[in-house]
Amino acid sequence: MTTLRIGVLADTHIPYILPHLPEQVFALFEQVDLILHAGDLDEEEVLTQLGHIAPTLAVRGNLHLRYGTLSSPHLPKAIHLNLYGYKLVLIHGRPWLAIGFLDKVRAHLCRRTNEDLNRDLIAGYRRAFPTADIVVFGHSHRACAQRVDRTLFFNPGAVCRTRREPNPSVGLLTVRPMGVETDIIPLV
Repeated sequence: MTTLRIGVLADTHIPYILPHLPEQVFALFEQVDLILHAGDLDEEEVLTQLGHIAPTLAVRGNLHLRYGTLSSPHLPKAIHLNLYGYKLVLIHGRPWLAIGFLDKVRAHLCRRTNEDLNRDLIAGYRRAFPTADIVVFGHSHRACAQRVDRTLFFNPGAVCRTRREPNPSVGLLTVRPMGVETDIIPLV
């Protein structure tokens, strides 16, 4: 196999915001080789369902005071993979729970956008993972695919709709020995 297709999703927030994964996710990921969930899955059944499609890896999410939960605390904070020689890091948001919570407070109090949060996260990941070729993350609910120097930062957006991010999405990464392609796919 010289092409690896990876389905990427984050911030499903099941059952707190969504009752279940949208059927469109299953259709979009039907032909993938691997699924990465970038945190805030909240309901473990999501991993079982995705695992019926392809091998699935997931990281924990952040603290949610509204629901009184730490999203999947038994999952790792980060996962490091080597795919065709590319160093990939899968992480949800800030490595420290308190700072992740402060992101949300700052966004509400200072009217910061989720794009601002993506920019802050990327700056932190550049320092934390200087040798990574690809960093897959969630947390902001805002999709982005951005190259900074030699590193690709990829956030598939959130599967769930929120007031601040009404356009849910997932992502696809196509990894080949000679390059990586990204796709952000809106969910309808």
